[in-house]
Amino acid sequence: MGVIITARKFSPQNQIGLLKPIVYCCSYTGVTEHAVSIDIELAKALKAFVPKRRTMQIERCFADILSKLPDGVVLKDFDVLFNPDYKVDVMKMMVNVCKAKPFCIIWPGIFDGTRLVYAEEGFQDYKTYDVSSYDITCVV
Repeated sequence: MGVIITARKFSPQNQIGLLKPIVYCCSYTGVTEHAVSIDIELAKALKAFVPKRRTMQIERCFADILSKLPDGVVLKDFDVLFNPDYKVDVMKMMVNVCKAKPFCIIWPGIFDGTRLVYAEEGFQDYKTYDVSSYDITCVV
């Protein structure tokens, strides 16, 4: 399902209306400089719920924040989503939310050739996402 495109072959204009997240795994001139940080706003929204309820509310909080931003916005700094206490598949959640509100992200980890990797192995928040398992476009 997922697509991996080199930055040289990628054109944001060709991706408009696809309703799947674009994941920038490298710096992309004209896009990444204007990315919007959502970590603080997302943490504040989640803090309104008792810890046991946050997992159930995280997708709604993310979607609510996104609804206030323009279509196609590029997001960065969303590390709060990877809190291991939430037990949520972050990439699956992003694919679901993107169907209602198109957006792109700057990946806060690394791309290893087939997977998106968040954090380092051995840490509680370590996660890997096989690109072929998600309806996303990775720009490398």
